[in-house]
Amino acid sequence: MWLYNGKVLPLIEVREGDELDITLINELEQETTLHWHGVPVPQSQDGAPWEAVLPGESRHYRYVFHRGSAGLHWFHPHPHEGTARQVAHGLAGALLVRPRLGVLPAEVEEHLLVVSDLRLNMNGEVAPHTSEDWMNGREGELLLVNGQREPRLDVAPGTTLRLRLVNACAGRYLRLRLEDHELTLIGTDGGLIERPQPLEELLLTPGERVDLLVRISEKSERSFELASHPYTRGWMGAKPAHLDEIASLLSIHTLNTGVYPAVALPDPLSHIEPLGEPVVRRQVELTEVMPDHDNHGAVNGDPHAGHGGSDSHHGTHGPGHGASHASDDDRAVRPKVDFLINGRAFAMNDVLFEGQVGEVEEWEVFNNSHMDHPFHVHGTHFQVIATRDADREWRDAPWLAWKDTVNLAPYQRLRLRMVFLKPGDWLFHCHIIEHEELGMMATIRVS
Repeated sequence: MWLYNGKVLPLIEVREGDELDITLINELEQETTLHWHGVPVPQSQDGAPWEAVLPGESRHYRYVFHRGSAGLHWFHPHPHEGTARQVAHGLAGALLVRPRLGVLPAEVEEHLLVVSDLRLNMNGEVAPHTSEDWMNGREGELLLVNGQREPRLDVAPGTTLRLRLVNACAGRYLRLRLEDHELTLIGTDGGLIERPQPLEELLLTPGERVDLLVRISEKSERSFELASHPYTRGWMGAKPAHLDEIASLLSIHTLNTGVYPAVALPDPLSHIEPLGEPVVRRQVELTEVMPDHDNHGAVNGDPHAGHGGSDSHHGTHGPGHGASHASDDDRAVRPKVDFLINGRAFAMNDVLFEGQVGEVEEWEVFNNSHMDHPFHVHGTHFQVIATRDADREWRDAPWLAWKDTVNLAPYQRLRLRMVFLKPGDWLFHCHIIEHEELGMMATIRVS
């Protein structure tokens, strides 16, 4: 495996107001970057592909976590045509930013769960990508929590647990249920939501984070499984058998002790100000295209027609950065399929949109494909305003949250509102990492 500081899924923990100082030393035989997923860093600190660190070189990252930045984030590599291989080998970690003043009662017991998966060959080495991995997103047979298989958690009956989860998998969707318990959602990618939301289950897609509360049963000496249940997200080729199985993440055991009382939560948990009316409206379409087939988003002619707000042109990010570093094995099995945004595959110097700092933008994102795609935006957070499933009317979002990654089911549309507060070139892409690497990524230039 390839690791940061020799650790599996390391945790960096800071508080609002702290300054984080990181030096990345690249001891790989290929270029890499360090992307701070969910953290509104300056563009030069974002770890985008054009900020590549070559083998044997290093790069310095420094960032101050201002008030309002509390939440669960994570970090991973983001080099051009090298991200999938590096993530598959284990490069990822969690970044937890705590508020200066806590909101939840002290009696709440907190646990951080970073979920990843791993595939090994017969020699115990990380297996290379297959053609199915590239088409669907890689799902390793070994599902891990903090680098462990099915860890056990012992708690007193009645304990209120705060489970903070990161889906650090390349392609695996987590349909989470806790046996005999109701889940309560209290936070998403961008921190706490205003009021708790009770849920029977939760879908956590690649790149997303979630903050859950659950009051454990008052019965002693019982066991409960937090598990990921099968989820149909569209599949090309032969579907592995393990995708139809229930996969245990965490085993929770109640001790033979006294019962802890329920805790009272503050109301509200936070305040989320709705973004105002947009100055700019954009259309974003996600498609996948097989060779010699029509582009779903351009079946009637020009592949760039009909995409309001697209003002694509070419820019420059400097010589030598972003060269392809896919391995020969990976290249040999890459399928002849393109994953596109607005009819085009990602190019390092291609700018699809132009925007202005401080302007409210509304993006209508359309998944014009038969597969789910988790949509991630760098450099900001957004609010999901409304959703429209296939063959249905628009529906307003039932509550607000700050997000940076959101799933789109096949033929679903979402309206997202956002404000970019820092200038620069910011990526947006599918967070199934193989789809991103096969072209489903684009750039907005913010001035």
